[in-house]
Amino acid sequence: MIDLVARKTPPPGLRPALRSALGAAMRHFGVEDREVTVVLVGDRTIRQLKREHWGEDAPTDVLSFPTWEPGDPFMPPHLGDIIISLDTAGRQAQARGHSLTREVALLASHGLTHLVGHDHPHAEGLGFEEGATGEEWQVFHDAWAAAREALPPEAPSPEA
Repeated sequence: MIDLVARKTPPPGLRPALRSALGAAMRHFGVEDREVTVVLVGDRTIRQLKREHWGEDAPTDVLSFPTWEPGDPFMPPHLGDIIISLDTAGRQAQARGHSLTREVALLASHGLTHLVGHDHPHAEGLGFEEGATGEEWQVFHDAWAAAREALPPEAPSPEA
């Protein structure tokens, strides 16, 4: 189950597309019987959370708060929370030339991958789709591929 909380109003169509994409990523990991909370916020809120939990005073695109540690013998019903900044996601979507819905789905699949126990190296300026290569990134790419398949086709841009 996906509990979606919008503290910042998303554009029409984003919610069902996000549910579909994240549901596909959950099936990919075999955790479709678990719960995940996705909270859509603005930069101010995510910046505050990042400062409180990581000591960094800057907005970011996505934060994950898992409720369990890999290796624990019991996986709880609720895997954790994924917090996504619609402000940062919007800027990234524009820079990458795709929709906000696609960017939010990508960020949700990335956050879910963390919730199920995977991590990646942290390199300044290295975004998920921007040259992230290597074994440690493959699990993130696979989750995104599953999520992306469940998204509706993107409308062509007006310039096309």
